[in-house]
Amino acid sequence: MNDYMALCRYQLSAGMILMVVFAVAGNYLAGFSCLFGSMLMASGSWELARRLASSAASVSADDLQGSLYRGAVVRFVLILVGLAVGFLLGLDLPAVAGGMFAAQVLFYFASLKMYRDDARD
Repeated sequence: MNDYMALCRYQLSAGMILMVVFAVAGNYLAGFSCLFGSMLMASGSWELARRLASSAASVSADDLQGSLYRGAVVRFVLILVGLAVGFLLGLDLPAVAGGMFAAQVLFYFASLKMYRDDARD
């Protein structure tokens, strides 16, 4: 699960970088909104990592697939609730989406870097 936690840290760092950039530019609301979006993505990744770690102990492929489907539903609901909370807090929703996008892009490239040797096998 340490690999997954490292990926979550990468996602959070994307939001932190955007928050600093927007704070330097003077747009604190957009900066916090980007951080909030990256936190949404990192929490979804953490939930998936937790689900995979708990079901990794010799389960059948069907059980694992069902667990992944349930995890996808949980992530979807988590994102919807998070967006609703962001809207109610008055966050800048395009900036929240930007933070979510940056977190996912960083997740993708970090995953490629971390698992490129496994992909070659």
